[in-house]
Amino acid sequence: MGFLFWKDNRKIDNFAKAVADDLFSYVQPDVARQHVLGGNVDVSKKKAAKIKQKFVDIELQIKRFGEANSLGVYGKARLQKQFNDRLEKLGYDIELVNKIAEKFLLL
Repeated sequence: MGFLFWKDNRKIDNFAKAVADDLFSYVQPDVARQHVLGGNVDVSKKKAAKIKQKFVDIELQIKRFGEANSLGVYGKARLQKQFNDRLEKLGYDIELVNKIAEKFLLL
């Protein structure tokens, strides 16, 4: 990561935005709420399996990015903040965003 770690901010921000957008493009907020928190939106078993797989894929992307870029405490915190902020802008409520963050970013 080097001495001038803030130069990686743009890279972290772009990655966080891209991952959040990817999640949103496949799993809308109400469906994500059902998957993560349990809700009242019905989906087929096949769709539920695909949603679960998407969450696993996102988790792996985040883990690989963290390892490839040797994110320290600052980098991980920035990634989490940018990811959370982007999900909120996309319409996910704060409770859901926090649960998703726990699942993905506290690795």
